[in-house]
Amino acid sequence: MNKKLLAVVPVALAGTLLMAPSASAASKVCEGGPLMGASTKVVEVSAGQSIDITVHNHDYRGMLVQIIDDTFDKGLWSGGIAPGKEHTVKHGVLGEPPVYHKIRFEVTSNLSNNYTYKISSDRCY
Repeated sequence: MNKKLLAVVPVALAGTLLMAPSASAASKVCEGGPLMGASTKVVEVSAGQSIDITVHNHDYRGMLVQIIDDTFDKGLWSGGIAPGKEHTVKHGVLGEPPVYHKIRFEVTSNLSNNYTYKISSDRCY
């Protein structure tokens, strides 16, 4: 009888783990909009502890951008984005939600306005 019970427990445990919800919650877009070339844009958003910052290049030319956490004056990412591509940066801070995020985008490429950004999190306030 004990051997049957020992055989059933791992199967039941595995089934429970497979049916459990995943640890990551659904992400919602908290803020988004256009980015102008050769300019700086500062965005303020109240969200969860972790945010995803995505920049998309809709233009036919490459794009150069810096993404900076303006609250702590910390560079998050700097680089080029190819035409039709996007780049996502994950950023998190300690604190009880809602967390205030101030993100600065410095676009150093041409004067095109074919660039967009979005900031996503599990919670938006």
